[in-house]
Amino acid sequence: MQKIINLLDIEYLDTINKKNIFDNEQSSLTLISFKEGNERSPHCDEKDEVAQIIEGIADITIGKEKYRLQAGEMIVMPAKIPHGLKAIKDTKMLLLRPKHIHN
Repeated sequence: MQKIINLLDIEYLDTINKKNIFDNEQSSLTLISFKEGNERSPHCDEKDEVAQIIEGIADITIGKEKYRLQAGEMIVMPAKIPHGLKAIKDTKMLLLRPKHIHN
């Protein structure tokens, strides 16, 4: 069944807030909110992931490079390279991931 999804319909909490949009045998799409200052520590994944900022500003670190993204921008986080995120302002983002074991 199809339904319209409001990508801004996720609350800011003191911790990282995640809302599953879809999850099937091929991939998953997750809506995530980070209050200003929240961080996702560096970690590695077995497959590429895509992060799209839909509100706010976040620094995404991939390997030794830091990228500042704002609403309307996206980035591919390559497989097997450490990546993390810090919210510079309250931030909402979409995370598209192929099915894999998350480390």
